[in-house]
Amino acid sequence: MPDILIRDVPAEDLARIDAHAARLGLSRTEYLRRRLHQDAARPAALVTADDLRAFSARFGDLDDP
Repeated sequence: MPDILIRDVPAEDLARIDAHAARLGLSRTEYLRRRLHQDAARPAALVTADDLRAFSARFGDLDDP
């Protein structure tokens, strides 16, 4: 399995990551592995400007009593 090296992670961020991992009873590595897996498994649902324009045109009167 490939490895990942991430440089220049702010100390405050790393402390929060470690705290999240500790609350779950996980090592930092296992916590990050699971988070990366969740992110990779999530579908890429992009909302475009055209989508927003279509939504606005279709539902622009929602605040009209």
